[in-house]
Amino acid sequence: MTDTHKELPIVRSTRTVAWSGIALALVLAYLLGYFVYRDHQLRLDAARRQSMALAEGTARLLRLELRNLERAMAGIAGDAQQAFRTVPESASALLGEAVAGVVGRHQELHSIVIVDAAGRAITPGHGLRIPPPPRGSPPHALRFGALQQLDGEWLLPLLTSMDDGRWIVARLRVAEIQRLVAGLDTGRDGVVTVMDHGGTVLARSRDAAHYVGRRYPEILPSGPPYASSAMIRRSGVDGVVRITSRLHLDDYGVFVSAGLGRKEILHPWYLLLFGSLAVYVLYWTSLLYLMRHTRQAARAQKRLISEVRRAGEGLRLAQRIGKTGSWVVRQSPPRVEWSEQVSEIFGFGPERNSADREEFYALVHPDDRDALRARFAQAWQSREPFTAEYRIVRPDGQVRWLLTRGGAVEGQEGGAAMTGTLVDITNERSAQARLLETERQYRLLFERNPMPFWVFDLETLRFLEVNAAAERHYGYSREEFLSMSIMDIRPPRSSVDMLQSLTEPAPSHEGEVWKHLKRDGSVIDVHVRTDTISYDGRPARLVLAEDISETLAYERELNYRASHDTATGLLNLPGLKAALAAEGKGSYALAYVQLRGLELVIDSLGQAVATRLLDTLTSRLETLADSWGETAFVPSEAFVVALRPGVDVDEAVAALHRAMTLPVEQGGSRRSLEAWVGVARFDGESFENAVSHAALAAHVARTQDVPIRIFDAPMAQAASERLRMIGRIHVALEQRDFMLHFQPIYRLEDRRPVCLEALLRWPKADGGFVPPSQFVPLSEDAGLITTLGDWVIEEAALCHRKLVAAGWSDLPIAVNVSPAQLRRPDFAERLIRLHERQGLPRGALHIEVTESMLLDSPEGTMRTLRTLQKHGICTSLDDFGTGFSSMSYLHQLPLDALKIDQTFVRNVADDDRSAAICHAMITLGHSLGLTLVAEGVETRAQLDWLHRHHCDQVQGYLLARPMDLAGTLEHLGPAPPPELPARP
Repeated sequence: MTDTHKELPIVRSTRTVAWSGIALALVLAYLLGYFVYRDHQLRLDAARRQSMALAEGTARLLRLELRNLERAMAGIAGDAQQAFRTVPESASALLGEAVAGVVGRHQELHSIVIVDAAGRAITPGHGLRIPPPPRGSPPHALRFGALQQLDGEWLLPLLTSMDDGRWIVARLRVAEIQRLVAGLDTGRDGVVTVMDHGGTVLARSRDAAHYVGRRYPEILPSGPPYASSAMIRRSGVDGVVRITSRLHLDDYGVFVSAGLGRKEILHPWYLLLFGSLAVYVLYWTSLLYLMRHTRQAARAQKRLISEVRRAGEGLRLAQRIGKTGSWVVRQSPPRVEWSEQVSEIFGFGPERNSADREEFYALVHPDDRDALRARFAQAWQSREPFTAEYRIVRPDGQVRWLLTRGGAVEGQEGGAAMTGTLVDITNERSAQARLLETERQYRLLFERNPMPFWVFDLETLRFLEVNAAAERHYGYSREEFLSMSIMDIRPPRSSVDMLQSLTEPAPSHEGEVWKHLKRDGSVIDVHVRTDTISYDGRPARLVLAEDISETLAYERELNYRASHDTATGLLNLPGLKAALAAEGKGSYALAYVQLRGLELVIDSLGQAVATRLLDTLTSRLETLADSWGETAFVPSEAFVVALRPGVDVDEAVAALHRAMTLPVEQGGSRRSLEAWVGVARFDGESFENAVSHAALAAHVARTQDVPIRIFDAPMAQAASERLRMIGRIHVALEQRDFMLHFQPIYRLEDRRPVCLEALLRWPKADGGFVPPSQFVPLSEDAGLITTLGDWVIEEAALCHRKLVAAGWSDLPIAVNVSPAQLRRPDFAERLIRLHERQGLPRGALHIEVTESMLLDSPEGTMRTLRTLQKHGICTSLDDFGTGFSSMSYLHQLPLDALKIDQTFVRNVADDDRSAAICHAMITLGHSLGLTLVAEGVETRAQLDWLHRHHCDQVQGYLLARPMDLAGTLEHLGPAPPPELPARP
């Protein structure tokens, strides 16, 4: 490159690319503009042709329709003139019949009337004011009257004159004209309109109901002659810009216009326009990017040539110095240049061989930057050789140590320069730094270790060095430690073991656990790891001590928690098993004490009250059982007592039962729990089986309502039967084997059915049913009652839909709800959603609850029942009188009905006490505003007594037995008419 002023090829290519790109841009702009303009014109021309075709087709059909009517009216006119000439007296009657025949044949006509010159009707029908003839129209031409609306229908009067001054008036249904334009394909915004010569809209293909009959005279041409035309105009009717073609039926004075929405027609053209603009913008973006890239390449080429020239000069200077890596610093311009070897040291590629001063100093480590600046400034001033060690930070983040030597020289071109050599000394400095770092890390490891560290002399046993953690943990200062021996921190009784451990040739790598004394006299457990070292030329022992007192205490706590119940402090079942195995005294009697009522205390009074109650029971049990054997607690409501051999089992079990059921005094109130005790033998073979047997015996005692039961083989067999039955219930639920029967509830006043009670049935293969008393309690014990209850409610909802289909939409279905269902927080919400999902009418489902359910959780129950009542779901209190209803709750609960249990109804007709109870219940229910329902009515005498004493509703075998839905509908018969509301 001898001629630096010669233009580079890449510069010429840059200009070529620029001018070529601009020329191509102009050509592309012309072509895109031509195609966009041409497409615009073609689309408008096509739209004009299409609108004209629509207008012409509509005009052709309309002309044909009007011509047919004109011929028919001309025939009637001829007949009328003949009739009036020959039989003027009876002409009106004869013509009326003829006209009726024509109207009958032409459905498009509403009526035809003959009127006189004043417009009065001669034949049956409405007269009409005769409009003046349009200018230039023939005498007998068909003439249009003003649009009329008769009987809610738009009619267009058509008039033709007769020679004697009379007129034929035919009223054409505008719907016939509307039929001609309604089915035309005009697009989204297009429209076809038919108007008379006064600008009244006769038919319109879009929004006809809104525009027919309205006048828009301003949109018609100014006057005849009317020529066909196509134009782009904004509609005077709805304001939409359309490409419109308009025709005038000269012989009838009717205008037909067809318009296509310009926005819809030009939508593809706009896409083409924006696409073309996008292509054009993309072309300019690509062109500018190419030109920028070409300019960058040109600048890079110039820079490369300049760097090569400078590198050549630097290389000559480096050869003069005779070192491997060389560099040159120039004052004007202030730049640093270096050889290829220096670029490699700096972490650059061979193309990077210079930088200005600030860029060079940016490579220097920030901690060395100021010192190197000062060193270079001193060298420039003194003009003497210098040596400097400093660090640089390479682009990849690696730090390198460099040694540079150099001095100021005179450049070949006369300018002052500084040149020198550069050597990478990173490896040497790294080796030195590693040695210092090893020493520093050891010191840090010893002094800042969070665990106590010390060194003691193996001969004198005196401390030679301790760290700060040892000082903090043991309470001695460093000076105090160095004046002590290792024996001073050991309890006296462990001195012999300590001296013996020092004689072992190699300490254990796992370490040992020792007890140490702190300054305050406390004893701690420490895990020590030791090693023999040489310290100042003397044998010594390095010790790391870890305080594990809390760890050992935690392990002891874990062992305790694994074998004990934390709430009571008693053994749990694994702990009891281990304790009995440790005693190994032969056969035990296991007493399983099952409680009921503790969870109710938790729900109603809180965990704190329940905990104090449980503590009291635990204390009683421990007092009794300490002399009998071991005691364990089974969360959340059971105890297990292992009675040692020789203990009187009957006496001990009876005492246990008395202790558990004895009331507890708490805060001025007495609380008691129910308890059942099951007993089984444990001979050391299977502890788990023995506990299961005792628990089963307690469960049987609870089921049979006896305080104590001893386990025997039939219990296990019965339990197996229960498990099999539970399994069958699972299968029945999965296979939907259950079904619903319904027993009607009748209003006693008029024997009208007012409700159906849904009763769950489980069919057997022999045609019978499994008694509910067998599978319902098992479902409750197995946790299946909620699933079973949900199925019943779902099935009742489906059945009610069938009732509605049969006409019994106002006959609700009552469903018995289990306590587990009612306790669910979302029970009301689920039932309400079921009504909405199945589309049930308000009050379609009722629920029936028992007294015990209301007392289990009165506050939650009241919230649920209020929510249901708010949504029209009635609630009945079932089996009223058999429980322990609280009057304080009864008047607060949102109930709708009370159902008197059949045990009171059974003897109501012949037992005074039953009659008195029933009468009291009826009186109480009515005073609370509730409906009274008597269950189990089986005799006429019972029904008569209930009627006399104003019981509201009854159900029982006397009236109807439970039946499936089909039988129930057959029994009910056809639905009666709905009841009328009572008169005020």
